Amino acid sequence: MIVTDVIDQAVQAIRKGKVIIYPTETFYALGGRGTDPEVAAKIRSIKARPYHKPLPLIVASVAQCLDVAHMDHLSLTVAGQFWPGPLSLLVRAREVLPFGVKDEENMVSIRVTSHPEAARLCVMSGTPLIATSANFSKKSPCARFGDIDNELIARVNLVLKADRPLPGDLPSTLVKILGPGKLKIIRPGKVSIEDITSKGWEVESCQPAAVP
Repeated sequence: MIVTDVIDQAVQAIRKGKVIIYPTETFYALGGRGTDPEVAAKIRSIKARPYHKPLPLIVASVAQCLDVAHMDHLSLTVAGQFWPGPLSLLVRAREVLPFGVKDEENMVSIRVTSHPEAARLCVMSGTPLIATSANFSKKSPCARFGDIDNELIARVNLVLKADRPLPGDLPSTLVKILGPGKLKIIRPGKVSIEDITSKGWEVESCQPAAVP
């Protein structure tokens, strides 16, 4: 395991199918190449994440999202209002994504990240990144580097350390589009109900916030 603040090293690790820890606009994330089933399996094993919980993705742009997910008019409308930022959309996955990233219904959680280094990782590595929180399953996510479990750090290939603590109060908000003007919040988070309704969307009731 290497701890670094040099993004080039992290990019090379991603291209080689390695697993890294890196900063996002919410918490530190555990991730790697989002289209690689072996990387997804490694991350699931490291995190001890149940198979029924797919691994979310981040991308650097809507164009990169379209490489791996289908975006209809409604999803592009939501994206235009909230991306880049901590709102994840549940949309239909393309065949390039492995199971474990997409679920049994062929859906994937994806967002355009607003964190500059995370976005650079996606651009420079040429791939969406798995972005599950850098903690063991059922443990708390980490906004400070010093709070990341040392055992988790020992199990990855590289850690990209931020130069300051991350926002870390809430995960990204996960939504599903139900139809014109209506969203369902699957996981509450950083983007509030008020943020969504202020854009003219009706919101279906939601569950308490959970670890991403």
